[in-house]
Amino acid sequence: MKKVKLIMFNWRQVGSIQDRDGAGENYDKFEVGVSGITEIQENEPCNGMQLWNYIAVHEDGRSFRVFNPNFIEYFN
Repeated sequence: MKKVKLIMFNWRQVGSIQDRDGAGENYDKFEVGVSGITEIQENEPCNGMQLWNYIAVHEDGRSFRVFNPNFIEYFN
C-alpha cells in the first residue's frame, strides 16, 4: 500500500464574487511531519458497504479519521 504524505479535506468557498477581494477557497489538511502528525494511513474498503477513509495519527496518540478527501499526495 502506498504511503500518504498529505491529505486535504473539507474544501469550502470563502467570500463572494461580489466582495471587494472576490471569492477564494479554504480547506483543512494533515501533513506528515507537520503539527505532530506522524503518519497517515489509507484504509481501503474490504467490501462494497464501507467507504475509503484516511487516519491521521498524531504523536500524542490521538487519531483523526477523514472520509471526505479533496486531494491526496503520496510519498514516492
